[in-house]
Amino acid sequence: MTWLHHHRQAASGSLHRAMSLPVATLLTWLAVGITLALPASLLVILNNIEAATQNLSSPARFSVLLDTNASLDDANRLSQRIAARMDVADVVLVDRDQALAGFAADTGLQSLLSSLLENPLPHTILVNPRDDLNAEELVGLTRALESFGGVGEVVFDTLWQSRLASAVQLGRRLVFGIGLLMVLGAILILANTIRLAIEARRDEIVVIKLIGGGDAYARRPFLYTGLWSGMGGGLLGAAMTGLFFLYLSTPVDQLMQLYNSDQVFSGLGLMGVLAMMLFGGAIGLFSAWQAASVQLRELEPR
Repeated sequence: MTWLHHHRQAASGSLHRAMSLPVATLLTWLAVGITLALPASLLVILNNIEAATQNLSSPARFSVLLDTNASLDDANRLSQRIAARMDVADVVLVDRDQALAGFAADTGLQSLLSSLLENPLPHTILVNPRDDLNAEELVGLTRALESFGGVGEVVFDTLWQSRLASAVQLGRRLVFGIGLLMVLGAILILANTIRLAIEARRDEIVVIKLIGGGDAYARRPFLYTGLWSGMGGGLLGAAMTGLFFLYLSTPVDQLMQLYNSDQVFSGLGLMGVLAMMLFGGAIGLFSAWQAASVQLRELEPR
């Protein structure tokens, strides 16, 4: 009961002491909040990008462009050979006249394209591979398609998705690296704050040790100081992140509507705010433990 009473006393005393110095406390919270808001904002932006790109996924498809001098009969024979492969689900032959007519209808350039002396488009075979093929098997299918006679070029239509996934993965690593640096900055800020608090109460700590109080007893109020500082900084960081996303939400939603997407730009949410506060509190406890353990070992009665 005595141990629990002292914990309650240390928690309330450290919080009251922080509230009695509002300017210094607010500056500490702001410093911690800024260091947490930057990686949190980057992470939420990355999550929104991943959520938006999930709706853009399409099945893998190869476009086999034949040589311009290949005839329609050659294209038919080649499409039959490709369709007979075990790793191909189905094929669709698009002859050059059909492709030109479709291009003219999509672009509205019928009058311009009708003036061409010859059709510049090649015959195209759209190849849909089996759904259970892995990345290595898709690469092997690409090389097999390129080896057929009369093939001018093979285009893997979903290559952009692989590039986008690699870019998102790189972004996650950048966010992790930046976040790690910012967290280290928050730890240093809080550790320095705790050191200054210990120095300001040096005589009180010496008296506590003279009457038999141990390091754990003397350290306890500073642990709660670090906890409140970290949680307050996490709350301010969440508020800054929320204001940032509120500022961005309107233009981003308008951009999504232009692309006929129902994706909504989402921020941290309640769980994200709680996570930032808990993470800030954990950083504060760790910083206070390290700083207080080092400082208290040096403060011994003489």
